[in-house]
Amino acid sequence: MEQAHEDAEVTSPDASAGSGRFHTTGNIKKLVWVRSAGHCELCGQDLTCDFRVSQEMAWGEVAHIMPASPKGPRADPSHGAQEAADLTNDTNNLMLLCPGCHDRVDRDADGYPTSDLTELHQAFQERIRLAASVPDAGRAIGLIVQGSNFVTNADISKRDLAMAMSAEGLSAFGDIIKITLKSPGADGRDQRYWANIKDEVRHHLERQLERRGGRYGDQPALAVVGLADIPALIMLGQTIGDRSNRVMFSKSRDYGLRWPDPSAAPPEYQLHIPDDGAEPVALVVSISAKIPERDVLLVVPNARIATLTIEDPRYSIVSNRGAISAFRDALQILMSHLEASSPEPIHLFIAAPAAFCVELGALMTTEHQHPYVVYDREKTQDGRFVEAFTITPGDRA
Repeated sequence: MEQAHEDAEVTSPDASAGSGRFHTTGNIKKLVWVRSAGHCELCGQDLTCDFRVSQEMAWGEVAHIMPASPKGPRADPSHGAQEAADLTNDTNNLMLLCPGCHDRVDRDADGYPTSDLTELHQAFQERIRLAASVPDAGRAIGLIVQGSNFVTNADISKRDLAMAMSAEGLSAFGDIIKITLKSPGADGRDQRYWANIKDEVRHHLERQLERRGGRYGDQPALAVVGLADIPALIMLGQTIGDRSNRVMFSKSRDYGLRWPDPSAAPPEYQLHIPDDGAEPVALVVSISAKIPERDVLLVVPNARIATLTIEDPRYSIVSNRGAISAFRDALQILMSHLEASSPEPIHLFIAAPAAFCVELGALMTTEHQHPYVVYDREKTQDGRFVEAFTITPGDRA
């Protein structure tokens, strides 16, 4: 383990040990400390103070990603003495770690391969750079809205959102807002429950946003991620509004809040507009799963069904933010057609990723002054759709 107080200015092998190990110079170690802002790059612990005795001290260790000798952790056949010497003073190969993390990554080299440590190192350095230099235009209010039924198995932490924001050049403006919605009572998800959720989202969120600098386009922007039942996500979109300057994030099981494929083209959304008639209109959005027509007709008999879907509905369609933007554009077209065809309420059935549901709710707050009846699947074996609430023009956030 290499301590910060070592001041050797020449890279040389440890001849006394006969190991061929090279030592990082004191100046380079100081640079590693500065670039890491005195914090462990894995656990984030402050390494400039010993909190056990309340004394300032530098107790971190400068650790190698590729080892300081040809036979160290993560060494491969191509890592000879010359490569070890060249990388010993390369700050791209050096991390600041607490003793515990340093010991763990060296003991479990297979669990901490070179590629993973390099990616973590680069991400940490970028977060430090952004925190120190980002202007107000690069700051955003972080916002997490989460159903209580998701807390134990797919919780979104404030730290996860902060890391996702920093990867896209955003720094959190104040503490990240996290709202965990109440669970349904004995009566389940009835209309009274949704009325309570509406009040909880709207009043809590509006109060938090006003405390941090306004709404509807005022700086800073909103960095939004939701994980809740679909009607609650639509309410969230209504509350933040379509005039808000927002950056949407999407949670996935495999990638967390990172985009699986940032360069992927958006999917081709398929729109079907029904013929004119006097029957009620149902808008069916099948993106994450297919909603059968029979399920819609069971609760809205004789409905003229309009659909927005993709060839292979699945949740993993959200490969990047472009998929959300393209969905919004397609939805805008379809809603405009339907609203022009009938003054009656449009019955909305939706199976889509969370970010899409938030965008749908936001889209309803400006140009689309039309009543919508929102349906939700019951959490029962038959999974019937039931009416959750109605959005009316006067109900806009």
